[in-house]
Amino acid sequence: MVSLWFLRLYLHYLGQWLFLQAISTPVTKFHFSLHTVELRYPTSSLHIGEELPVVVMGPLTLNAILLLLVLIRWGCQLLFASCPDVLSKLIITMGLWTVLDPLAVFIVDTLLGRLTDNEETPIADAAKLYWMFVRTMQPGILGVVISVLLYILLFIISSLILYLYCLRLHSNSWILDAFQRIHSEETKFFIPYDLEISNQELSYIVKRSEQWRGINGERRKVSWVEGALCFGLLKKPSLCQYIS
Repeated sequence: MVSLWFLRLYLHYLGQWLFLQAISTPVTKFHFSLHTVELRYPTSSLHIGEELPVVVMGPLTLNAILLLLVLIRWGCQLLFASCPDVLSKLIITMGLWTVLDPLAVFIVDTLLGRLTDNEETPIADAAKLYWMFVRTMQPGILGVVISVLLYILLFIISSLILYLYCLRLHSNSWILDAFQRIHSEETKFFIPYDLEISNQELSYIVKRSEQWRGINGERRKVSWVEGALCFGLLKKPSLCQYIS
């Protein structure tokens, strides 16, 4: 799980860098390190409609990759009825990091002092909209509220993808099987009695017995008996099996 810290970190900022390139925004610095990525660009050249996608592009990139891995896992299940164990572990670990990505980035940015707007360090993702509203002479608290709502939405999306994978695909859906066993009604389960056989098998046994012939022409007598079999001396209906 620790090894995917770097993959999660670099994919986060790579998604932002690709978006900035797509909207032709000059990137003045794009430097990778072990704990963070320094992505600097002239924020004054962007408006709110462009800065907002920059904030969400990092987590969205991780969600897109996670969804792609889940689809690959689903395809393996359909085509080969199995999946490499390493892929399942990768999806679980990547899913957890995707859910925790905004929090991890926020903690690192806070420790590095990126919540303020200065020329020495890039602005933290969580503070981008705040300073954007401040620069445009609008209430900064509005940017904070929008950022919180965006992160809640991203958390729901990533959690939903991870939840559906764990429930439907992980370990051949054994979690779904356990979930159904716990929450389904008792009447929906078919639990046969001991030594219970189907009508077809019973009919086959009876016909074979009727067709049996001995060396001297002996025949077997087949009888049909109905009754109730109870366990011990208890007369509770739940402990009785009706047989025929």
